[in-house]
Amino acid sequence: MPIRPRVLFLYTGGTLGMLKRTVGPADAGSPFGIPLAPSHVAEDVLSYVRGLEEEVDVEGELLCNLDSSDMGPPHWARIGGAIAARIHRYDGFVVLHGTDTMAWTACALSYALRGLPKPVVLTGSQRPIAFVRTDARVNLVHSALCATMDVPEVGIYFGRWLFRGNRATKTSIQAYDAFESPDLPPLVEMGVEVLRRTPSRRPVGPFQPTFAFEEEVVVLDIVPGSAPRALQAVVSAGVRGVVLRAFGAGNVPQRGWPSAIQDAVASGVAVALHSQCLRGTVDLSAYEGGRAALDAGALPTGSMTLEAATVKLMFLLAQGLTGDALRAAYTEDLAGEGAAGDRSRSVEAGAL
Repeated sequence: MPIRPRVLFLYTGGTLGMLKRTVGPADAGSPFGIPLAPSHVAEDVLSYVRGLEEEVDVEGELLCNLDSSDMGPPHWARIGGAIAARIHRYDGFVVLHGTDTMAWTACALSYALRGLPKPVVLTGSQRPIAFVRTDARVNLVHSALCATMDVPEVGIYFGRWLFRGNRATKTSIQAYDAFESPDLPPLVEMGVEVLRRTPSRRPVGPFQPTFAFEEEVVVLDIVPGSAPRALQAVVSAGVRGVVLRAFGAGNVPQRGWPSAIQDAVASGVAVALHSQCLRGTVDLSAYEGGRAALDAGALPTGSMTLEAATVKLMFLLAQGLTGDALRAAYTEDLAGEGAAGDRSRSVEAGAL
């Protein structure tokens, strides 16, 4: 009898394992109905995917049972640590996670698990697995199968796609196809046939996990006509990093913003410049406002998602990087995230 690949399910919470729970009388009149909350289903999730054991030797472990809005760096470290401690015992890992912050956790794991030699797949659902009509079962089954493939990187499986985890973002509250990868095609399509769409990254160097993230990082949107008071306020409050969501290719209003960025950088606060657009690449040389921000010390985010750009800044600041060292590392491709200095994304897209 052939040996089945071994996959570990790490449960952390999210809609998949929730049930409806009445909190108070007002819930009955809510347009959203009775709210969902973490439940005991988490402890027996494997019972809902009977038959999977014929293809994969699955084991499960309950790490935590949280709404993913409560996830943060300590949980990222706990998930990554559990994977690192068991990396030689399993062929792949599936992290069951809430959808709201799944892309953030995927980015964190992609940076923290440097040299990852085996697949780590994050998945969840839009409806609980205990419901008759749910997307959870197929997501779990397909994620387990993806975790047995030769895809040694952190991915997100949802709907019918396996995405590179740090290139995916949640784009829908209601749709079963809730995630997209704006600037990189999916790694795998799970339809009637299993199709490899984009070549997977290979590990570079030995497996060296690092679980540290700076939590004093914020994201700010620039509004047309706004003064940079919000940036000045968070700098005064003691943050260590700011991701500014600017216009288009990274253009900022020239009145006040470049000087505010320069002041922030001079005070030791890292400022990364992102775009409010979902697709495309930040190019701070394209317009005068972007160029002024670049000259003021802003870091370009390339084609990274907001999640990837922000978590990368959190990760690098926690390593003690500042100044030119931070700029060099931030523009380097660490995990296929689409950094400003990464030229491989055009090769990957063209490989199809």
